[in-house]
Order: sequence, then structure tokens, then C-alpha cells
Amino acid sequence: MKGFTLIEVLIIMFIVAFLSIAILFNYKTSQDRASLTRAVSVFESGIRKAQNLATASPDFGGATPCGYGINYRDNRTYRIYAGHLGGAANCQSSNHNYQSGTDSTFEDLKLIEAGVVFRNSFSDIFFEPPDPATYINNNKSVGISVIIQLCLEKDLNICRNVTIDTAGRISIQ
Repeated sequence: MKGFTLIEVLIIMFIVAFLSIAILFNYKTSQDRASLTRAVSVFESGIRKAQNLATASPDFGGATPCGYGINYRDNRTYRIYAGHLGGAANCQSSNHNYQSGTDSTFEDLKLIEAGVVFRNSFSDIFFEPPDPATYINNNKSVGISVIIQLCLEKDLNICRNVTIDTAGRISIQ
């Protein structure tokens, strides 16, 4: 007799089913990681936008702001804000953290990928022209940095880190 036995056909079907499940699982995991990478890149672009605005120092709302910063709003949104004097004598002595009522929102931004969130809130990051000087939580002392974690919402252990330091460096791990 020629052909396959029932056992041989069942074994082949099992192997094909197992391989299909493995491929689908890896595909979904790869999609999630790609979403996280895209969200981190867009977030980094938002930080660089604030940094570039501070370098260019454009007028905003009829006045030249002291600089531009990034402010955490919730686990999916953040804002670029224009920092103003807020009663201070000059920009160097003003509070560089976002102050509602004094500072102006330049742009509200949302993480572009639905399944990605900020793991924790983060300190305000502010860029003051002309260098721009970088303030983290109103402090520009050398050696200070902030690590912002963007994670998959369904697994907060899968994250990418965006690190900003007072030297103005932005890095992604």
C-alpha cells in the first residue's frame, strides 16, 4: 500500500500547527516592540522640538519666552510649553517648571501608539536660550539627568528609556 498512515498525517498537522502558533506569537511580539520604538522616536522628536524652539527663540503670544520645556500631563500625554518670567526679574531667576496661568502651552502631544504609556510621571525639562541651558526640575547643575520610561501598557516590564541630562544630551536605551 502507498500513502500516509493516520499517525503520520496527525504528526504533520501537529508540527504545522505548532509552527503557525510560534510564528503568530513572534509576529505580535515584534509588532508591539516596533510600536514602542516608534513611540520613543516620536517622543524624542518632541523633546528635540522644545530644544530647537529654545535655540531659535521665536516669539510666542506676543512676547519672547524665557525658553521652552516639556511637561508630563498623564501616562499618555505631555505638553511643550513656553516659559515666561512669572514675576521674576529675569529669565535666569524664574521658575523653569511649568506654571499654570503663567506659562503658555505651545503644543499638547499624545503618544502616537495606542499600547504605549509613560511608566511614571517625570520632572519638567526646560531649555533656556541661547545655548540652550537645560533645566531638569528647575535645576541646571552639572550631572543631573532624568530617565523617562515608555512601556507597553500590557506589560510594563517591556520598556525603552529616554535619558536627558543638564548638558542637553538626549539618549535612548
